[in-house]
Amino acid sequence: MDQENSNQTPTEDQVKSSSPSPASTTGSIARGETGIRKIISGIASVLGLGRSKPTEPGAQPGDVGTRLAHERTNYALARTYLAADRTLMAWIRTALSMISFGFTIGKLGQVLHEVNVKGVIGRTRTLSIENIAYFLVVLGTLALFLATIQHWHRMRELRAMGFRREFSLSFIVAILLTGVGGFALSALVLAL
Repeated sequence: MDQENSNQTPTEDQVKSSSPSPASTTGSIARGETGIRKIISGIASVLGLGRSKPTEPGAQPGDVGTRLAHERTNYALARTYLAADRTLMAWIRTALSMISFGFTIGKLGQVLHEVNVKGVIGRTRTLSIENIAYFLVVLGTLALFLATIQHWHRMRELRAMGFRREFSLSFIVAILLTGVGGFALSALVLAL
C-alpha cells in the first residue's frame, strides 16, 4: 500500500504545505500598493479629478447594475454640461463679432456720414452709419447677455439633477464681454 501512495501524484494539501505561497512573500508589497492607491484616489477625489460613485439609498455597494447606471447618468450630465458650454462659446464668438464690427463701423461713421441704400422698387433711402453701428453693438451685447442667462439657467437645471458645480471659464468670459459691449456702446454714444 505504501508503494501505491508513492506512485500517486501529490495532493493539493501536500503541495501547499511543502512550498511557500507567492501571496505570502508579496503580501506586504500588495498591501503597500493598495495603500498608495487609496491615498492617490483620496487626493484625486478631493481635487475633483476622480470618478464620483453616487449610491442610491436602497442600493447595495456591490450592485453593478446600479453603479453602471449612475456612471452613465453622470457621463450624460457631463456631456450636457459640455454642450451648454460649447453653445455659450459659440454665442460669445457671434456676439464679439457683432460688437467689434459695430464698433468699427461706428468709428468709420465718424469719417463717412451717410450711406445711400437703393430699395427693391428703386427708392433710395439714407441710413446713418451710427444707427447701423448702434444696432450691431446693441444686438451683440443683448445676444450675449441673453445667452449668458440661458447658460446660467441650464447650469442650475443640471445641478438640480445631481451634477456637481463646475468652474466655467466661458461663463466668466461672457460676463466680461457683456461689459465690453456696454463700454463700446457708451463710447459710440459719447462720440456724438
